[in-house]
Amino acid sequence: MNYARSASVLCFLLSSVALSSHAQDFDVVSFDPTPVRIPSIGKSESHPVTSLDLLEIRDEKGASISPDGKYVAFVVGQAVYEANSYRSGMYIVGTAPGSSPICLGTAGAPRWDFINQWLPDPPQWSPDSKYITRLAKMDRATSWQVWRWSLDGRQPRQITNVPGDVTNYHWAPEGDKVIVTFEKPRDPAEIQMLSENGILYDGGFAAARGRPVVSEALAAKPKELETWIHIISTGEEKKAAKTETDLLGRWVSDVGEEYFDRTTLVGHHLLDAKVSPDGHKVAYRILNDSPGSKVIYKLFSKPVRGGTPVDVAREVYFMAGYWWAADSSRIYFTQNVGDGRPDKLMVVPAEGGTPRQVFSNSDFLHSCSPDTNFQYMACGSESRAAPAQIALLDLTAGTARTLANLNPEFANLRLGSITRLDGVNRYGDRWWAHLVKPLNWEPGKRYPLIVTTYSSSDGFLRGASGDENPIHVYAAHGFAVLSFDMGVRDYEPGDFQRYLSWYESVDASIAMAIQRAFEMGVADSTKIGLTGYSRGTEIAAYEITHTKLFRAISGAAGDNSPYFYYMAPKVIQQNFSREGLGGWPEGKSEANWKQLAPELNAGRIDVPVLNNDPDSEFLGDLALYTSLRELGKPMELFIYPNELHRINQPKHRYQIYERNLDWFRFWLKSEESSDPDKREQYQRWRRLRELQRKAQSNDDTSREGQK
Repeated sequence: MNYARSASVLCFLLSSVALSSHAQDFDVVSFDPTPVRIPSIGKSESHPVTSLDLLEIRDEKGASISPDGKYVAFVVGQAVYEANSYRSGMYIVGTAPGSSPICLGTAGAPRWDFINQWLPDPPQWSPDSKYITRLAKMDRATSWQVWRWSLDGRQPRQITNVPGDVTNYHWAPEGDKVIVTFEKPRDPAEIQMLSENGILYDGGFAAARGRPVVSEALAAKPKELETWIHIISTGEEKKAAKTETDLLGRWVSDVGEEYFDRTTLVGHHLLDAKVSPDGHKVAYRILNDSPGSKVIYKLFSKPVRGGTPVDVAREVYFMAGYWWAADSSRIYFTQNVGDGRPDKLMVVPAEGGTPRQVFSNSDFLHSCSPDTNFQYMACGSESRAAPAQIALLDLTAGTARTLANLNPEFANLRLGSITRLDGVNRYGDRWWAHLVKPLNWEPGKRYPLIVTTYSSSDGFLRGASGDENPIHVYAAHGFAVLSFDMGVRDYEPGDFQRYLSWYESVDASIAMAIQRAFEMGVADSTKIGLTGYSRGTEIAAYEITHTKLFRAISGAAGDNSPYFYYMAPKVIQQNFSREGLGGWPEGKSEANWKQLAPELNAGRIDVPVLNNDPDSEFLGDLALYTSLRELGKPMELFIYPNELHRINQPKHRYQIYERNLDWFRFWLKSEESSDPDKREQYQRWRRLRELQRKAQSNDDTSREGQK
C-alpha cells in the first residue's frame, strides 16, 4: 500500500531529522567502500543523455565550510549499477580561487530515512578547523559512530564507541569534547516476548506491508535515547549528567511542544532549536501540520526560559536552515514560499521585525553552511539543466562561484531546452511547470507529451517525484515533457467536497498546462501520457477516472480506496477522516468513497496503466489491479522486493527508468526497443493492446445500445 498521506507530511522532516528506524540495510542495498571519484573530463562530441547517465549522477550529500572560512568539506554519493550498490566520498576544497577538490576517502554507507531516501548528512568541523567529523558506518558489523578525517589525507578513524547507533552529535565550543546522542539497542527480551506471546493489534503500526510483524511493531515505538560525552584527548566516554545541560546543546522546551520523536506528530511538532551564541535566546522550528496549511515550517525566537515566542519568519512555506549571527542580534534563515523557485537567504532581528533578503540565486541551493563571521556560505547547488555542484557564496559581495563540479560529464550531454510555465486556474490556485522540448525539436512539428507529477521544484529535472521518470531521457527519445507542480489548498477537516475540489483544481491546472504546451506548438494533444508517484499516483487515479485526456499512465494508486482504509494504521485512518473519508467505508462515507476510489470507478478507465511498486506497498494497489483485470482492461503491475516507499536499489531504479520509457514509446509512439532481452515484455504489451481494443469495442457497443 502506498503511504503517500503520511509520507507527504513527514518528508518535510527529513532535512533535519534522521528517520532510520525501518530503513533498508546492508544486506539489501550494498555499500561499496571504494571512494567516489570525480573525473577530469575534457570537451568531446556530445551525445543524448541515457538512463545510466541519470542513475549514476554524483549527488551532494552535505557540505560544510570550516569555521575559519578556508575550506569546504563535502560528501558525494553515487549509485553503481553493476554492483547494485552505492559509494560515497569525503572531499575538501579550498575557498581560495583556483583550489581543486581533494578526496579524503570514503564517507561511509548511506543513511536511509523511513521511506528509503539517502539522508544528506553534512560534515562537522572541529572548532579549530583542523579536523572533519561525520556520522559513518563502514561495514555491516558496526554501528553508526562519529568518524574523523584529517586535512592531510590520513586514513579516517572512528573516534566514538558508544553502545548504540549515534543519531546526532556536536562539538563543544572549546573543541575538547564531542557530545553524542545515540539509540540504545532493543532489549532482546522484548523481542523474544513479542515473538512468543503475540501482539495485541491496536492500529498503531503498519501491519499490511508484508514485513515481519515484530519488527513493524517495534519500528512504531521510539527507541530510548542516551547522551554521552566523548573526551577528545583521552578517548574516555561517559553518560552525560543532568547537571551538564550546558554541554548537551539541546534546549529544554518550555512552549508546550516536545521534540519530534520519529513516530508521531501529536504533541511533537518541535523539530529543532538553536541557542544563541550569548546563551540568552533560542530560535526553534515547529512543523505546522494544519490541514492544507500554506506554511509548513514556522520559526520562533524567545528567551531561553520564559518570555513570549515571536514568529520571526511569516509566509515561509519551507525552511531548509536557520542560523544565529555571531553577536546573537540576528537570525538568518532560508525562505521558500512554495512557488517552485529557489530559496532566498533572509535575515531578521532576533526580537522580530521585517525580514530582509541577503542573497538570492537562480540555482537551487542545498545543505548551506556559513562561516563564523557570516561572510561566506558553502552550499550544494543545482539548476534545472545541471546536477550537483559545490558553490561558495560571498554574502558581502552578493556573488557565487563554483568550487567543485561533481558531474563534469554533463558538459558533453545534450539536453532538451527548458521553459518555465506559470498560471492560475479557475479556482484561483497557482500552478507551475517546466516544459522540456524534445532534444531535436523542429518548429512546426508536434510531439507526444508526458506529464510528470507532482514535483517540479527540487533543482535538476532528473526523474520527477520518486526519481522514476527520466525526464531528459524522455526528451532524448522524441517526447515533450511537462514537469508539473502546484501549491497546496486549504480544506476544513471532514469537508469532503472541499477535499475533492483539490483534485478538481489539480485537474484544471494540468489541463491549462497542457493547453499552454499545445499553444506553443510543441505538444500533440492526442498523445499524452501521465506519471505519478506518492501523492502523484492519487492525482493520476483521479485523472483516469474523471477525464479522457491521457493515452497511457505510469503510476496510479488505490490510496483513495476503502480497501486501503481497512489495512491502514490509525494515523492514516485519521487522515482519511480529516478528508471526509473516515469511518466504516460502507457507512456514512460510502458515497464519498464512490466519487474518488479508482477501483470503484474502474469501468471509466480506458487507458493502459503501469505500476512499479515496492513490495511493502503493492497490496494497496491490488484492488485497482484486480478490478481492471476483471473488466478485461490493460494494467501491468511490477513488484520490487526489499523496497520501501522510495525504491532505491540501483538496478531497480534503472529498470524502472527503462520500463517507463519503453511503456510510453509503445503506447504513444507505437515504438518497440530492438533489445532482444525485451522481447517477452513486448509480447505482454501487445496482448494488453488487444485487451484495450476489445474493451473499447465493448464500450462503443454498450453506448450504441443505450441510444
